[in-house]
Parts: sequence; structure tokens; C-alpha cells
Amino acid sequence: MFKKILLCFMIIGFASSAIASDWKTRTGVRFGYSYINKGDQTEKLKSPHMFLLGFEMQQALKGGSWLDVLFIENISVAGLDQSVFAPSASLLIGFELADQVQLAIGANVAPFDPAEEENYIHLITAIGYTADVGLFSVPIHLTYIPDTNGFWRCAATVGVNW
Repeated sequence: MFKKILLCFMIIGFASSAIASDWKTRTGVRFGYSYINKGDQTEKLKSPHMFLLGFEMQQALKGGSWLDVLFIENISVAGLDQSVFAPSASLLIGFELADQVQLAIGANVAPFDPAEEENYIHLITAIGYTADVGLFSVPIHLTYIPDTNGFWRCAATVGVNW
């Protein structure tokens, strides 16, 4: 069994080094504003408006001169301005247009359900623009997370990638 696992890692290692030039990666911090509809109706939040702080990783598979396939992983925490720890994690897939505009959709997981119906997994949609400023880039993103009970969320973030 150990030999099979080792063989798989070796194959992945050799294959990924062969196609590494086709991938572009970005990593960085995010901060901004988050809003949860009807958030003031929950016991934990004093306001539906929250500060958001997070970390994001992006991988783009080069598709040509203007279109790339995009994978995004994000971990963020909202509510710190209200002494509330409300973490969430997102995994998205989408497209990057002209190395600047991102469109993505995926899944969001948050351990807090304001409706208390154990709805912890939601759809997430995102659109963003990334300005290349030399050694790093500055992303500006908007996200929307619908909810069947009306506790939808949206956020606007800015950050820095390296």
C-alpha cells in the first residue's frame, strides 16, 4: 500500500513540474465589508454590517491570450468588529478574462446558521478585478451568497496578492 501511495505522489510530482509553466498562482490577504440580510435579528450579531478579514489562494490554468480557467480557495472571518468570530471557507471555479477580471461560482461553508436549521453549505458567486502593480497585485472582489431562509450575504473586499 505504501508503495502505491509513494508511486502516486511521484507521478503527481513529475506531472505537475511538466505543466507548472501553464499555471499562474496568486496568494494574499483580503479585508473589507460584509453584510448579512436580517443579521440584526440574530442573537449573536449587534448589526448586519461586519468587518471581514481573510486569506485567499488562486490558481489559473492558462487557456490562451484572453481566457483562463480559475480555481479559488478562500478562508475568512467576519464579525470581529462586534467581538464575534464567524468563519467561513469557500471553494470556487470560474474564468479569468484578460488576466484581470474574474468570474467564479462554488460552495461556501460556514458553521453558523442564523435560521438554526443546520444549513451550513451555500452557493457562492463572485466577480472581481485585479490590478497588477509590479511585484504584487491588488484584487477588488464582490461576492454574493444566497440563503433559502432570507439570510443572504454579500461582501466587498480588497487585498494584496504576491
